[in-house]
Amino acid sequence: MPLPAEIEMRAIVHLIPQRITAYNQGPDGPGFNNAYNQYIAERSTGIAEEGSLSAWVANGNAVGPIQALLLAYGMNARNSHLVDSPAFQTVIEGLSHASLDWINGFALPLPIAPAALINPRTGLSLSNELTNIYDILSAPGSVTGSGGFVAASKTAHCLFPNLAPMIDGAHTGISYYNIARATYTPPLGIVNWAGWIGHQIAGVPNPSPRGAGRNSWGPDQFLAAIGANQHIYETWQAANGNPGFEAFLALDPVYGTTGVPRIVDKILW
Repeated sequence: MPLPAEIEMRAIVHLIPQRITAYNQGPDGPGFNNAYNQYIAERSTGIAEEGSLSAWVANGNAVGPIQALLLAYGMNARNSHLVDSPAFQTVIEGLSHASLDWINGFALPLPIAPAALINPRTGLSLSNELTNIYDILSAPGSVTGSGGFVAASKTAHCLFPNLAPMIDGAHTGISYYNIARATYTPPLGIVNWAGWIGHQIAGVPNPSPRGAGRNSWGPDQFLAAIGANQHIYETWQAANGNPGFEAFLALDPVYGTTGVPRIVDKILW
């Protein structure tokens, strides 16, 4: 169940334990968790054997596991039919290898804003790198026939599970929208989203994922959601005496939970 409307960021931390439990023990939780655990295991093994994320992708071994997880998460229903495996392989193999491997080195919480993190091999900021990948993955025919923010964010999460959030139109997207906009602000004490992303945000940071609002979930909103994930993490740390990353990770004992985005996904679901 999505978060209640107009909830403040600081209020979310008090709901975290019960929302994680509700997810894990809910009717869909075990199936989602098993599929996710299997994916993380296959991803970890594949990267270890191939030597890098880009090599795992380039050799064609990432397609099956990624599409299996997207299928388990409902990405082949209604208007979200997955493209065939060869077409998907062409798309992800075309992603910059220098970008994939550099981005894969980051996890939430970030030490500074993504606008200030620069890839030495491409000269692009982390914001720009993620925007480029998001734009490719959201295009019709790249991940699904219809494209869109759900396909882009979930596939980006598959590539970078400890950095990229999963956003959908029925659960987490509504929760992002329901967070009071005055409190939907960047982490690290950054005063506005321009300081986080690197430019003034196009539109509002957390639009509705329904109706016409779904067309407003662009790369800027995706980058803002990354910031919101970190803000939730920071707010929880401050409310609990700053016990550290491992204490936050321990909030979800399910095997396969490797980082902040997966835990926040359960909180917002």
